[in-house]
Amino acid sequence: MYIRSQILVVLLVGWTVSLVAAAEFKPQGFYSNMEPSVEQGHLYGLEIFILPYVEEESIRYTALVQFADVVPARAQLVELGIDADTVSFSATHPSEGEVHFTGHIGPDGLSGTLGPLGDVTLPRGDSIWQWGPAAP
Repeated sequence: MYIRSQILVVLLVGWTVSLVAAAEFKPQGFYSNMEPSVEQGHLYGLEIFILPYVEEESIRYTALVQFADVVPARAQLVELGIDADTVSFSATHPSEGEVHFTGHIGPDGLSGTLGPLGDVTLPRGDSIWQWGPAAP
């Protein structure tokens, strides 16, 4: 009976650890606060698409970053620094030049400070470019 209870404890601990590992947050995905101004036909905001890659047997991250201020700017591929839930990167803003982002990432989104542009919050979800059918 005593051996059976030890086996049960080992199985329960192993099951709990596997659940925690399975629920580990993965930062890859879309983070965007881009909003169209339907009345004026303009687009404003920031969109980031985080992608993982492997280098020297470590998982690292890169991001496709796009700013929009009336019209969307050309997207840029930037290296991300991710340590636990802290994220940082540098990108070139169309009017401000090089800006540095530092903030936090979680299952609901990305938030932090983007240099002189101030605080930004980017909810996690679909890309603005995934809305509706593509133009012919």
